[in-house]
Amino acid sequence: MCPEADLPREELIAFILGLRAENAALKEEIARLQEEMGKKGDPPSWVKRNAPPREEKPRKQRDHGHSRRCAAVPDATQEHAVEFCPDCGNALAGGWEYCTRESIVFPKEPVRIVRHVSIARRCGVCGQTVIGRPDPALHGLVGKHRVDARGMALIACWHTVCRMPLRVIQQLLRQLYRCSLSPGELRYVLDAVAEQGQRDYDGLRDLIRGSPVVHQDETGWRENGQNGYVWAAVTDAVRYFERHGTRSGEVPKALLGENFCGVVVCDGYGGYDGLDCQLQRCWTHLLRKGHELKARHPDATDAHGWADGVRAIYLEATALVASPGYAALPETVRESRRLAFQRRMLAFAQPALASTIQEEARLAKFITRKINELFVFVHYPEVPSENNPAERAIRPLVITRKVCGGTRSARGSQTKMILLSLLHTAQLREMDPIASLERMLLGSPMFPASV
Repeated sequence: MCPEADLPREELIAFILGLRAENAALKEEIARLQEEMGKKGDPPSWVKRNAPPREEKPRKQRDHGHSRRCAAVPDATQEHAVEFCPDCGNALAGGWEYCTRESIVFPKEPVRIVRHVSIARRCGVCGQTVIGRPDPALHGLVGKHRVDARGMALIACWHTVCRMPLRVIQQLLRQLYRCSLSPGELRYVLDAVAEQGQRDYDGLRDLIRGSPVVHQDETGWRENGQNGYVWAAVTDAVRYFERHGTRSGEVPKALLGENFCGVVVCDGYGGYDGLDCQLQRCWTHLLRKGHELKARHPDATDAHGWADGVRAIYLEATALVASPGYAALPETVRESRRLAFQRRMLAFAQPALASTIQEEARLAKFITRKINELFVFVHYPEVPSENNPAERAIRPLVITRKVCGGTRSARGSQTKMILLSLLHTAQLREMDPIASLERMLLGSPMFPASV
């Protein structure tokens, strides 16, 4: 209820007169504003009247929709319709498509146990006994193994690519396929796949030895509690791994062979010094030392400037190599550019040999000692200036080492190296690793000979 209704008559009249005066003042204010605007719909005075009219552009059409796409050809279609009206119970028929949705259905079937029985029959004419035997390629049989080729490839891919321990694979097989395999039998399957893939594994090593550019790196790998190392050799189409008990420089020599005449891209480890070929030291590792130098000595402005100068010379060299038409220059021209960069870097690094900052002096010493191995990429533009391919190739192995800690026997290490090489090479070539292993287990080469 309005509170003014209880006022005396005189006060109520005064209140009404006040409202009338306020209403008249508001009307005058509205009239003034309308007059200022000129006409109804004009912009107010604070809007720029000389602004050009805004051009209305048609809405830009998207190149493609960003909604989740359905499968082009579904495996099955199910229609859902109500047979009777829920209100009156009348029978319903016909209708139209209201909406659709797609669901991905995972199979629930367990594994099938197939018993292959060979029947022997005797010829009534010549008396010869003929035995019917299953076709390995048709039935997926691998030797005398109980698991077929598809299952062996699946187990090897889970263990190597997905980094699953054998106990996890055992549990997964039991829950998904109602298949009971012991860890010993799973290990037997892995060894069998590696044994079958030995030929393709040796073929990858031959491809490494014939490649013009090879990236190499190494990392620790324990075997039966003993320290050792995995050596990786990587190209654009191959990832090859070997496990050795030493980090000696004889390992990369044996891996590449005596007749290797390509370029090896590697880090600053001295084990590669004995290779009888051209080396390209990784600039990513070298520049990282410059970052560490600046981080450890934040107040050493001269050292910071020196590290930035080293980086500037390197960036100038990479920009030159990336310039259009550089790879088509004569080899003598590219060799002269390489020698020019080496002289500049050597002259820039020599004064830092006497630096009181240990990291700067050590880095300058490395540059002067390896100066012939820093600008090979200027001479050969197809040679990268960094060793990232080998670093990326060896990273899954480092993660696997954190999961399992290593291998327990020499055979287990060899199985690990073969499976890593085969499956990671298949991934590098964008091949289906499971289908590739299955094809290899049934007698076909895993990789085309032309690659």
